Amino acid sequence: MTLSDGSVTRPAAARALVGGLGLVSLLGYTVGLSLLAAGSLRTHVAYIVLFSALFLVYLTATRFLLRWGPADRILLGLVLAFGLLFRVAVLASPVLLSSDLYRYLWDGRVQWAGISPYRYPPAADELAPLRDEAVYPNINRPTKVTVYPPGAQAVFALMARVAPNSIVAWRVFLLASEIATVALLLALLRRTRSSPAAVIVYAWSPLVIFEGVQAGHVDLVVIPLVLAALAWRGGGSSMRAGIALGGAVLLKLYPLVLLPAWWRSRDWRFPAAVAATVALGYLPHAATVRLGAAGFLPEYLGSAEDHNIGLRALLTYPLGLTGELPRAVAMGVLFALMAGVVVWIGRANGGNAAGMTRAGALAVGAYLLLVPTSMHPWYVLWIVPFLCFSPWPAWLYFSGAVSLSYLSYVVEPAPIPWWAWLAEYGPLFALLFLSGWRTIAHRVPTALAPRTL
Repeated sequence: MTLSDGSVTRPAAARALVGGLGLVSLLGYTVGLSLLAAGSLRTHVAYIVLFSALFLVYLTATRFLLRWGPADRILLGLVLAFGLLFRVAVLASPVLLSSDLYRYLWDGRVQWAGISPYRYPPAADELAPLRDEAVYPNINRPTKVTVYPPGAQAVFALMARVAPNSIVAWRVFLLASEIATVALLLALLRRTRSSPAAVIVYAWSPLVIFEGVQAGHVDLVVIPLVLAALAWRGGGSSMRAGIALGGAVLLKLYPLVLLPAWWRSRDWRFPAAVAATVALGYLPHAATVRLGAAGFLPEYLGSAEDHNIGLRALLTYPLGLTGELPRAVAMGVLFALMAGVVVWIGRANGGNAAGMTRAGALAVGAYLLLVPTSMHPWYVLWIVPFLCFSPWPAWLYFSGAVSLSYLSYVVEPAPIPWWAWLAEYGPLFALLFLSGWRTIAHRVPTALAPRTL
C-alpha cells in the first residue's frame, strides 16, 4: 500500500507515526517528569495531568497498531526501543508518589542485621541502630511491621546485599524483570498466533512505567513469574507452572486467584506445587515468629486502610451502610463471590494455551472487580500484560483512570472526591456490563438455535 503520492509505503508511514508518538511520550517522561519533580504545582494534580496526556498518546499508538499496523519488524523494534527509553528516562528521577520503596530498602537492611522484618516495626527501639537520614524518615507506617510476604523479603535482602540503600539499583532490577516480562509476552503472543506488535499494550503503558520503574513497586516482579506460570501451564508442565505461580504468591498474595482458574480436574501436581512452594517460603519465618509471619496483613484488612474502594463502595455507601458490621458482611460476600467466580472460570477453562490465557485474564479481572479492600494504582499492573492478548476496553480504560485515586492525597485526609470516583469506576462498570451483555446476546441465540441432524 502507498500513500497518495505513491512514494511512501504503508510500513514506512506506520514507522513514522509510531516514531512520532514515541518521541512525544519520551518528551513527557523526560521534560514533563522533571517539571513535575520541581514541585511548582501540587505534585499529585500535576502528575494526573501528565499521566492523562501520556495515556492519550498511548491509546492512540495502541489503537493504530492493533487495528491498522502492518506486520513489520522495524515497527516492532520501534515499539520495544521506545518502551525501553521511557523506562531509562525515569531511572534517576526522584521518588514522587509512593514511599513503599523505602520500606523495601529498610526490610532488606533489617534482614542483613539478622532480624526478621516481621518481628519489629521500624520505630521499635530494637532497630534504632539501623536508622539513618536517607531511608528511615521516609518509611510509611513506621510503627507497623512489614506487610510483604517472604518472597518479596528475599528479593529485598538480595538487593540490600548487592546495592544497599540504592534506589537506582532497585529500579535497574525492576527493569531487568520487565525485560523478562516482554520476552515472555512475545513468546506467548507467538504461541497464541497474535500480532507481536500487541506488546505495545504493556511496553508503552504509562501505568506500568510510573508505578513500575519510577515508583519502584515490587508488583512488577510478580508479572514475569505469572507469565512463566502461564507459559508452562499452557504447555502442559504442571509442576513448573505451580512453582512459578507459588513464587508469584510469595511476592504478593493476590496471584493465588489464578490457582483455581488454571487448575484442571485430576491434575493435583499443579496445586500441590503451588502449596509446597508457598509453604517452603513461609517456613523459615513461621519457625521464628510463628503467626507473626502474617505481618501487617490482618490490620491491612481493617477499615482504617480503606482507600479507593470499588464495587463494595457502590453496594454499601449509597445505602448508608458504612459501619463495621455492614463492612464485614460486604467484604465476606465479595470474597466468597470472588472465590466462586474463579472456580467457575477454571471449570470453563478449555485447557489449551488460549484457554489458559483467557482464564488468567478473567480471573485477574474478577479479582480487581470484586476485591473489597483498597485499590491502589499499582494493584492494577498485573492485568496489563493480559490485555496484550485481548485489549479489554473496560480494563484498558481503568489502567488509566485508576490514577485519579491520587486526588485523595491532595487534601488529606479527605477520601477521593465523588466526581473523581465516578470518573474512575463509572465507565469501568458500564463497559463491563456492556461486554457481558454482548456476550449473552451472542451466546443465547446460538444456544437456542435448532440442531441439525
